[in-house]
Amino acid sequence: MTISQHVLDHGLSSDVADFIRGPQGHDIGDLIDRLSPVGDCAIFGGLPRDFAREGRNSFRSDVDVVVAAAPGALDALLGQLGGERNRFGGYRLKYGRFDFDVWALQTTWAASNDYVAVHSLTDLVKTTFFDCDAVLFHCRTLEITRSERFWASIEHGIVDINLEANPHYIGTLARTLRILFDWQQQLTPRLANYLAEGIARSRNEILDYATRNGAGLGLASGTDLDAAISALYEHRVGKAVLKCKSVSVPLPPTPGVDEPPRGSAL
Repeated sequence: MTISQHVLDHGLSSDVADFIRGPQGHDIGDLIDRLSPVGDCAIFGGLPRDFAREGRNSFRSDVDVVVAAAPGALDALLGQLGGERNRFGGYRLKYGRFDFDVWALQTTWAASNDYVAVHSLTDLVKTTFFDCDAVLFHCRTLEITRSERFWASIEHGIVDINLEANPHYIGTLARTLRILFDWQQQLTPRLANYLAEGIARSRNEILDYATRNGAGLGLASGTDLDAAISALYEHRVGKAVLKCKSVSVPLPPTPGVDEPPRGSAL
């Protein structure tokens, strides 16, 4: 770890800790206090990522919490709090003004499907699809754990694949489009190829998903997706997509039958 990364980690940790114990984010701190007797907790992915990218005022996501507890240990408590099982083994609940997804460590998707050997909370940084999501805040120690590429992705605005296996193929492709068009960030060639091939296979499903879930609405209503796909195939870099919004280009041939959506989870 370089000195500059250590400083960035410390600043991010302080910002998240202040937020969840302050007037705006105290509901998060309150839920953590209720979950902590069951096991150490970490806030994963969206919240620390958004704080790192643009500060706390940019945070608009749900709060993902992982608890180092045995499967089943959270069931009674989360049931009392109104949590409902999601199809990926975690719980969805509303607590205060925030929406939460809560998992016991071994029920996170990559762990339960044997894609990553997850022994502790720190191993979660190996389980995200995007490298910019590979970060967690440890609620007890107030430490940050993140992948080696995390700060480079945040600082340079270039997003790559961290772990390609994921449970939500269509949703992941829609999120990649959001990174391009809403976040105005670039993709590595590997991620650009993944997106181009996915859209060629499942274009209509992606746009339908984006519309139904309120993600990428600007893309669905105003962008020439055919031109965007053509740019992806020609240049293999995400920045090119941002420049292609007017010229209609035929889609590449669809390779076989469209793959069905595969859900979303940690």
